[in-house]
Amino acid sequence: MRAAHDGTPSTPQRLIESAPSAHADTAGAQLKSIRASTAARDEALDTLLGPGARVKPGRGEAAPGCTLVGGIGLPWLRDLDFGTNWLARAASLQWPDGVILEDLSYAAHRVMHRLEELRPKRAVLLGCMPRSTGPPGTIRRYELSELPMLDPTDVHERLAEAVGGIVDLDHTLAVCRYWDALPPDTVVIEVEPAESEFGWGFSQPVEDAVEVVIEMVLHEVLR
Repeated sequence: MRAAHDGTPSTPQRLIESAPSAHADTAGAQLKSIRASTAARDEALDTLLGPGARVKPGRGEAAPGCTLVGGIGLPWLRDLDFGTNWLARAASLQWPDGVILEDLSYAAHRVMHRLEELRPKRAVLLGCMPRSTGPPGTIRRYELSELPMLDPTDVHERLAEAVGGIVDLDHTLAVCRYWDALPPDTVVIEVEPAESEFGWGFSQPVEDAVEVVIEMVLHEVLR
């Protein structure tokens, strides 16, 4: 992994193993009130979502000023496909008006153009990134303001890699931050993976983090 001077976090400043305690009760109660049936959630999880799929458009079309929840994953690589498969689970919930859940598992420059189309007022980005700053399943939350300064040379290298087919959270963050495509109110929630080999489904530590991340995202979109 690259050093922090490229504009991506080598050690994000907030390490969380559960939802923030100050909001856990409120978010948990709200989550229970809107949760769909287990059968509906499992059906959504069993649906393999292609890159760019709009998982849960909500009520009406996306419009400027929406809240975007974007997942980024690497298809068929177990925990590294967290963003896409998390969205499949979240799609069974009823989200507030103006919240758009979208799969952003494609090249960073295409994500940048999509953000320019949506012009969200708030964004929550999700992924699974190996940083070795905690045990598998560790949840990290950070804001754009907590990230180091971008190095233009490294950003352009990441852009070239993205054009060549590299997709991950760090490339998306670097490119979209450099060209100011992300709204200032952007939060990143990522999970430390345990398994990255070819296959379907999460390791147990990452599976255990799924519900916590749902509560954290719910808190972000309701604040």
